Amino acid sequence: MKSSNIAKNKNPFHKKSGFKVLGIGKQEAIKYFFGGNATMAIIVISLIIFFLIYHAWSFFPDYRKSLTLYRQSGQEFIDYADEQLTAQKELSSLAVQAREYEIMDRLGALYFVTQVHASFKSQVLKEISSERKELKRAESRLEDLRDKDPQQADRIQDAEKNLADAREALRAEATKVIGDIDYSDLTDKTWVTDKKYLESIRQSVVENIITGENTEFLKAIKESESKAKAEIDALPFIQDLAEARKLFQEPQKEFSTFVEEIRNIASNNKSQALTYTSAGARKEALLKAAELARDEETKKRKLIEAERVLTTEPDYAKLNEPLYNSLDKHQEVLTKLTEKTKEALAKVPSADQFEGKRARRRINKVHELEETIFDLFDEKRKNMEEWDHTKQVPMLKAVTGFFFGTKWVTNSSWQDFYGIIPLLAGSVCVALVAIVIAVPFSVGGAIYVNRLASPFEQKFIKPVIEFIGAIPSIVLAFFGVVVLGNFLVENTQYSFVSWIPGLPVENRLTILNAGILLALMSVPTIFTLAEDALNNVPKSYKEASLALGATRIQTILKVIIPSASSGIIAAVLLGFGRIIGETMVVLLVMGGRIAIPESITDPAHSMTGILAQEIGEVDEGSLHWGALFMVGLVLFVIALSLNYIAQIILRKFSKH
Repeated sequence: MKSSNIAKNKNPFHKKSGFKVLGIGKQEAIKYFFGGNATMAIIVISLIIFFLIYHAWSFFPDYRKSLTLYRQSGQEFIDYADEQLTAQKELSSLAVQAREYEIMDRLGALYFVTQVHASFKSQVLKEISSERKELKRAESRLEDLRDKDPQQADRIQDAEKNLADAREALRAEATKVIGDIDYSDLTDKTWVTDKKYLESIRQSVVENIITGENTEFLKAIKESESKAKAEIDALPFIQDLAEARKLFQEPQKEFSTFVEEIRNIASNNKSQALTYTSAGARKEALLKAAELARDEETKKRKLIEAERVLTTEPDYAKLNEPLYNSLDKHQEVLTKLTEKTKEALAKVPSADQFEGKRARRRINKVHELEETIFDLFDEKRKNMEEWDHTKQVPMLKAVTGFFFGTKWVTNSSWQDFYGIIPLLAGSVCVALVAIVIAVPFSVGGAIYVNRLASPFEQKFIKPVIEFIGAIPSIVLAFFGVVVLGNFLVENTQYSFVSWIPGLPVENRLTILNAGILLALMSVPTIFTLAEDALNNVPKSYKEASLALGATRIQTILKVIIPSASSGIIAAVLLGFGRIIGETMVVLLVMGGRIAIPESITDPAHSMTGILAQEIGEVDEGSLHWGALFMVGLVLFVIALSLNYIAQIILRKFSKH
């Protein structure tokens, strides 16, 4: 009993005397305040989850209704046929792109001279507006004098001198402005192969601005470009590609006409279905308005309008009858499409005949699609034959359509689709690129600073790395759009890097661009946590290793790093969570294309980006609203799971 009292007296939170409110003293208040952090965190997380689930709760039932209407109206039937045409059109588009890229690569700088000329001219015209106005005024005064007072030679001579002075002033200012513009400042960033035309372009732009006519240089360039393109088009494999393109395009018009005809039928069906869906609410609103009407005339009019509202469900069997009857016509146009596609594919040359990597990439894509397109034709035809507008859409289809769907289409006049796979793929790809870049630098930096660097280097490197975390994400995003994107495009065009998959980079806004910036943002987080893990390794491990004769490097690689591996892994996971939750960089720098990326140099979209982009444009409580909150819920679960796994690893590490 005595020892128990002694223990109580030694407890800093146990004090019998002192000021108390409701039985809680100062020591108890401090204890409960800091001890309640975990409880508060649980409450906040629970509220967030409840908030997300509350707004996303009705998404799947509403999405099922939308898909049911999509089937009943016949839109599903039309999309089967439309997917056949879209797949075939992709082949012809790739053929067109392959030719254009081959011409671009063979012509080199010559291909872009006229574009650069126009860009220079546009830049200069913005800066010399006052001089141009003065020149036009001088020209106008001279013309007026010659028309009205042709006998006044002195005045005409003065006007001519003023015109000459205005031209010289314009020439001098234009020359000065254009001399300050570098080709890399232009909007067109693809002209990076040769600068030999640069001075000639500058002189030509000045003359073109003053005279308003094409210069001899520009005429010669256009003639050379036209001649070079004609020579390339005369190459046998380019002619084969042109023939293939014609064969691809030949059946498209008839197939498009067929699709458009049945599309109009489905659109009318959907219009009637939507009218019926809202009929009950409209009738109820009119009856309510009639009850509240202040005069008999208004009441009578509202009642008549309510009686005219049709609440009878449309006869979908009758509405969809033309679609069922269109199967024979579809088979006819599909046969032509299939035959011409086979003929065209036989004409497509092999990729090794092309010099440009971008052209070869398109041709290889054509040959890849060749292996699947006819299976797609057969599959969609079978879907059309088996299509039944009365077949119920199960809830499972709405769920799988969201979690495994490859289309995210919103605000469409046809049909909205909410498939998260393209957004998830974009988020995962950019996070993987970022983590692959960030881990070597951040973990390697932590090891060097913690174990190898001198005190001076530690005082310099650590603040610099930590300062990176203070840079606003919008600043990094702006840097990616203006500087890094252009740098990647300009410096991946050379042949010695063309062997790397995905290069050359064709767009400024890509997964690679965003990944580099996210890697920079995650370095401080991973660096700090990894260094903490290294600091937690007992000094006795290092001393024992050195005592056994191991070198400093051997000790770091075989003792220190394995001992801190759990903490380093947790640091990487927390850094990954920081990356996947970033919004501004991925929204502005990834390109915003909602499609499953094929390489890290493709533009893409992300879950955080779609939330930031669309949440402010949707109606609260709508299907689109619920879809965005469902995306937010998925993102929250991913981030929470990563943090949970990291905490488990950290706890495991702390026990060793």
